[in-house]
Amino acid sequence: MIISVSGENGHDGDPVTPLEAAFAERACAQRAGTDVFIEGVNLALLGRVEQLRIRPTNASGTVDDDGPHEVRLEAADDGPWTGCTCPEGATGTFCRHAVAVALVATGSAGLAEDDEDDEDDEDDEDEDGAIEESSLFADDPVHAAMRVFLSRAPRAELVETLLDAADENDAVADALWEATVAWHGRQHGATPSA
Repeated sequence: MIISVSGENGHDGDPVTPLEAAFAERACAQRAGTDVFIEGVNLALLGRVEQLRIRPTNASGTVDDDGPHEVRLEAADDGPWTGCTCPEGATGTFCRHAVAVALVATGSAGLAEDDEDDEDDEDDEDEDGAIEESSLFADDPVHAAMRVFLSRAPRAELVETLLDAADENDAVADALWEATVAWHGRQHGATPSA
């Protein structure tokens, strides 16, 4: 069974399976919550999902996370269903292992082959400057994991992380200083010199 999803103009939508529709990245993030979602992203990006079997309405796999955890996902008529052998998953909670399997099975973790050429990174942000979900996993796994952290970390934590990195590394300090000067110039209407 294939579900057709309309494109921006109502035409040329990409066909998706019920599994892909039920376990889209945004739906997984909302269902799991931020902390669990990020833990699942990390497991997916670290390649911890093994023995993956994907069908149009279900998927299963093993996640290596302090021992193997068997995960099953299903796009049921009454909504998405997950099961996992971990303590959280056994209670019906959408655990980090289910998130990892869902991201890999649907190609959201950037591990599937992509026929499209990489687009300019500036197009990955919306008008509010937030990173769009389609771009979260576009880079290599290390950059993708850092992008997830940077896009979701509390501002105060991010500031402290950057300042600590600048204290430890002169190149980071120089880059941060250049960005600071440029930002102050934009705030005060200065135009960059050639």
